[in-house]
Amino acid sequence: MATQTATETKTHNEYTVGWVCALPKEQTAATAMLDQRHGNLPKSANDSNTYTLGSIGKHNVVIACLPKGHIGNSPAATVAAQMVSTFPSVRIGLMVGIGGGIPPKVRLGDVVVSTPVGNFPGVVQWDHGKAKDGGFERTGSLNNPPVSLLTALAKLETEHELVGSQIPEYLDQMKQKWPRLAAKYLRSDSLEDILFKADYSHVCQSTTEDHVSSGSSYESEEEESCQHCDKTKIIKRKPRDMRVHYGLIASGNQVIKSATRRDQLNKDLGGNLLCVEMEAAGLMNNFPCIVVRGICDYADSHKNKDWQEYAAAVAAAFAKELLAYVSPSDVDGERTVKDMMSDVLAEVSSTKVVVSNLKSSLDNDIDLRILEWVTPIDYGPQQSDFLRRREPRTGQWLIDSREYQAWLGARKQTLFCPGIPGAGKTILTSIVVDHLERTYGADPTIRIAYIYCNYRRQEEQSIEKLLGSLLKQLSQGENCIPNCLRGFYEKHMDKRTQLSLFEIQTALQSAAENYSTVFIIIDALDECQNSVGKSF
Repeated sequence: MATQTATETKTHNEYTVGWVCALPKEQTAATAMLDQRHGNLPKSANDSNTYTLGSIGKHNVVIACLPKGHIGNSPAATVAAQMVSTFPSVRIGLMVGIGGGIPPKVRLGDVVVSTPVGNFPGVVQWDHGKAKDGGFERTGSLNNPPVSLLTALAKLETEHELVGSQIPEYLDQMKQKWPRLAAKYLRSDSLEDILFKADYSHVCQSTTEDHVSSGSSYESEEEESCQHCDKTKIIKRKPRDMRVHYGLIASGNQVIKSATRRDQLNKDLGGNLLCVEMEAAGLMNNFPCIVVRGICDYADSHKNKDWQEYAAAVAAAFAKELLAYVSPSDVDGERTVKDMMSDVLAEVSSTKVVVSNLKSSLDNDIDLRILEWVTPIDYGPQQSDFLRRREPRTGQWLIDSREYQAWLGARKQTLFCPGIPGAGKTILTSIVVDHLERTYGADPTIRIAYIYCNYRRQEEQSIEKLLGSLLKQLSQGENCIPNCLRGFYEKHMDKRTQLSLFEIQTALQSAAENYSTVFIIIDALDECQNSVGKSF
């Protein structure tokens, strides 16, 4: 069959549905689901995305994929932000691709769709919170999906109950339209749905793997069969057809390759978890969307790439089916993504810093435990909340002021900004933090740390806890935890004790020596106890 060519060219403002993929194979499946392809449109030099344009039914759809080799929540947020900037009429979003399923309910080749569960909007960032006795306490919050998508999901679920899904029909259409894809993207007898017992790790020729990896992705994993694994450890299950599941998806900046870790995460989330993946949490606050995942593995040490193309295809087919139940008039009734944010790029930058600097750069579990032990206090959600409240151009006078610019270039200098209560100092603080992060956030030799004091939270504002928060922020990142802090942690863990003020000061000085410049911003210091304020 000849390659399909673009049938027409539309304008940027005619595209109302944004479709984001993480991997090229996901983008291939998405493109294959288009009813028509459209001609390319120009974009600004600041937009690094490459777009595929087309239509599904009555919806004009713009598809973008993360740069090859880039994974995680922050790159996904950047792609979505640039898409919204170039296509300002995008009103609803789809994050479509592959993910790891949580057995026994979910099987390979199934589809999982994010829908609100309890206090969760359908997606929870599993590495942005803390495990507590009896469950998982999430810090920060994610936005809910657009109402037009949720109502369409309800209608589609009913139709599935009555007449079944159209996914097989769409896959057959893909085969007819794009025959080259059939061998890899359709179900074949070579695809075996094998689930090993949770306590049995994968066996290689020379080693056993059972870990969480922060340096790999679904795409980069080496092809690894289970030919050396003990087949008696396989869980026997009755064959069944593909199913669509609605519920909770956990998103993080690490690939989960451990059945033990997978099952513990599900337990922490009340047993409601259906899928784990790596990009969705980066989108939810700035790109209102539904997340659709085709299940390609069980997030254990036996994971491989065999099911990835088929899983990408069934996820894309479900997304196409969903759009058939979304009325264009309902989409028009949604606010544009660009209108929902006062400054999309600034908000994404803030989200990237919160996610990346606080959690994602932690390279293993011990680092996370150390930093959580130093202090559970996290000012990131407050920073994002304050920044959202500002009006455009608010505080620019301060950023442009001679005093502020002089402070940026000085060393060991304090910039004191007094004001009467209610004057807006906290909003100005968030603007300063945001400006510093956007200006210096990409420089690994410069670190920004900040504190928001509040007279209602006196118990959290001892000198030890405030300095501990600065220590935590300066210690986040690859190889950033001071060796002395690791030593203090090992000493205290056996006794279940906390850092002394002297130990915090010692570790804080050591952490600061990792950077050429450290900016420390403190809001409302006068709302602390007098003894604490004088200590600063």
